[in-house]
Amino acid sequence: MGEDVSNGSSPKRQRRDPGSGMLQVSVLGGASNVSLPLSLVLAEHGHSVVLVEKDATLLSGLRAGQFPYLEEGGPELLKRCFAEFPERLAFSSELSAVRGCDVVIVTTSTPVDNHLNPDLSEVEACVGELCAFLSGGESLVLRSTTLAPGTAESVQYILRRKGLDVSIGFCPDRLATGRAVQELTTIPQIVSGSDARALAHAQALFKPLGVDLVELSVLEAEIATLFLNAWRYVAFGTANQFYQMAASKGLDFVKIRAAITHKYQRSSGFPSAGFTAGPRLLQDTMQLAAYCRHTFSLGHAAMLVNETMPDCILEQARKELAKRGRGFIGLRCGILGMAFKPDTDDCRESLAFKLRRLLLREGAEVLCSDSFIKSCGTLLVDSATLVQSSEVIFMACPHSEYLTLALGPEKLVFDCWGVLEMSGSAKLKVSSDKSSGQDRAQRLSVAVIGGAGHVGLPLSLVLAQYGHSVTIVDTDLAKMESIRSGKFPFLEAGGPELLKRCLAEFPERLSFSGELSVVRNCDVIIVTIGTPVDEHLNPCFRVIQDFMEALKPFLRKSQTLLLRSTLFPGTSSRILEVLRAGGVEVGVSFCPERIAQGKALEELTDLPQIISGSDSHALEHAKALFRPLGVDLVELELQEAETAKLFLNSWRYVAFGTANQFYHIATSKGLSFEKIRSAIVHRYPRAANFPRSGFTAGPCLFKDTMQLAAYCRHTFSLGHAAMLVNETMPDCVVEQAKRELALSGRTLAGVKCGVLGMAFKPNNDDWRESLAFKLRRLLLWEGAEVICTDVYLQRDGFVGLKQLLEEADFIFVGCPHADHTHHALKQRLGDQVH
Repeated sequence: MGEDVSNGSSPKRQRRDPGSGMLQVSVLGGASNVSLPLSLVLAEHGHSVVLVEKDATLLSGLRAGQFPYLEEGGPELLKRCFAEFPERLAFSSELSAVRGCDVVIVTTSTPVDNHLNPDLSEVEACVGELCAFLSGGESLVLRSTTLAPGTAESVQYILRRKGLDVSIGFCPDRLATGRAVQELTTIPQIVSGSDARALAHAQALFKPLGVDLVELSVLEAEIATLFLNAWRYVAFGTANQFYQMAASKGLDFVKIRAAITHKYQRSSGFPSAGFTAGPRLLQDTMQLAAYCRHTFSLGHAAMLVNETMPDCILEQARKELAKRGRGFIGLRCGILGMAFKPDTDDCRESLAFKLRRLLLREGAEVLCSDSFIKSCGTLLVDSATLVQSSEVIFMACPHSEYLTLALGPEKLVFDCWGVLEMSGSAKLKVSSDKSSGQDRAQRLSVAVIGGAGHVGLPLSLVLAQYGHSVTIVDTDLAKMESIRSGKFPFLEAGGPELLKRCLAEFPERLSFSGELSVVRNCDVIIVTIGTPVDEHLNPCFRVIQDFMEALKPFLRKSQTLLLRSTLFPGTSSRILEVLRAGGVEVGVSFCPERIAQGKALEELTDLPQIISGSDSHALEHAKALFRPLGVDLVELELQEAETAKLFLNSWRYVAFGTANQFYHIATSKGLSFEKIRSAIVHRYPRAANFPRSGFTAGPCLFKDTMQLAAYCRHTFSLGHAAMLVNETMPDCVVEQAKRELALSGRTLAGVKCGVLGMAFKPNNDDWRESLAFKLRRLLLWEGAEVICTDVYLQRDGFVGLKQLLEEADFIFVGCPHADHTHHALKQRLGDQVH
């Protein structure tokens, strides 16, 4: 058993040089989820640690070897500390135990108040009490998961006002609940200090743990934690808003998400829907919002979505009960799982308790159960009693053991997380044919309308390569003639080579036409025309309606019209109705294109293909078209497939918008977002998909997000918030330049500005919807003289790279092509790049 110093005295300690090895450490709030694992791991790795815990019951349990909550490896490590190195671990209920320590770790947080502003009173009170036992020369390390930016500075002020020479460090906790013991020795640790002593103490504290130490300033470290958790909160909020949309349309979000994420790398990190709670995410998001004077629109939008998930589940239950002629009054309801996340006993900020309050307010009788929580008194019953007694069951926290519970077909079950097979989600149908025997594949005659474009041409060539007879149909006759002669019209990895191969080895499979009439003899007509958005951000059906009127005379029974580009949900069915009303008996399929620009040839034979059909014949045509490519075919209904495309691109657009809003926040405070982001993502698995900031544009993301917003009558708050952030990135960059010039008494008027890169994404020649052109317009509006260049684009008025570098006073990187970011080019540009 560890040393007991709870009698008010403290053992005599001699301070150690942080460079000499192990430290004398005291940890306040030593029995908490943050403090206890840290204390034990520090002791295990050689430091002398005293846990200071005011709760006598918890302290007594610790002395008896009882770990107070679920923590993987926690009980075993506590026993090991007692058995193998008891001299390194002491316990106290008195603050006086901090005397003589090299480092005092404070885990008190700054919660947000009822007005969503940070409350520093608990931290200030804790530090105020500590002052009586500090003598100077030690370092106070703040460790909380939730700390408002500037808290360390406030603490430093308190200490200096008391005349204490105490340094301040902030080393944020970024560990998963219940896995701290494991992650303390595997996850990189961000360290910071107000001076060299504090930084040295922080480094000496965590160095024995064998993890990477990532250095930031104290303010950067405070903000890094908020950025990380706010980004995750917004991501969960996006999934939850998709869930709410799907539920309102009678669609199964769980099934659609499964189709989106099936072996699709760019959906990595796409979260499932569910109750998003706990002691960190909401708190940290609101801390960040307060830091930027509540201009963090994406954070506020996510908060409104996540916090209303219990209300959403309740409304779903109300509708289902109404179908059965029932209401909530007197209804026996059971809530399974009260923790905030599965397989833990932590119920802090759990939305399951909000669901309980809502049900009670509706007049229901409510029973609650949780396999792991033991501290709620008479509130909880065992799961067997709950299942037996309840007419309606809500899965509020899906602990592993609940997933195999026999709930019975007579029970009405509402899955708040989308993890139960009994939630009503149809099993995802996936088929694949990895065989190389092309002779066994059904050969189709295919017309690709818009076949000379970015979507149509790569698809046409791959379909021909794999045995189909393809007619490329396009009205751009000059481009068609160029393709026929073997010239690929845009940048596409492997495109020129495949075109030449098709023309040389199987020219009979590839033909060209500018006339729609050629579709008469085709089995499948692929249409690459979508539904754009108009100036009011609503879908514009006129383009595709006019096209269908032109196409209709050439369609015949048993053909399939396969739609490939983004469509407003319901458009496929609407086209089917219009055609059949006109006496045209064709099938309709929607098989969305989800290919990265410039990588179509590789990804068409690698990425899963979502397919759908209005009937079995149309679905079979879709399968026969893509089966020879050897990819997984993921089956959805028409509207599910249309919505899946929008969900995917909207999720990415919001993710980029979040990073861009962080960039706005950081630059407004004079901080480097890229430096902070680099610290966040360094070998940190939960930040693997944290995007960089930058111009977010192109022909898909913005348009698809606005289509989805229109689909839910513009209640997609996260999508609209992301749009306002992403579309104003050029304005943000111009304002930065104006501030930079103002330092030397200048304005943009008359300044020669160069925009380097005009495509919408790097190493590409596609300029559609590129924000570099908006940047150019803004600079011209400010009176600047603007020249532009792009190594892949040739347009009237563009100059060469060399000329731009020689003539421009200010250079803006509009698109970071690899040629533009070469080390030598960076050296040449120096500080004039923005």
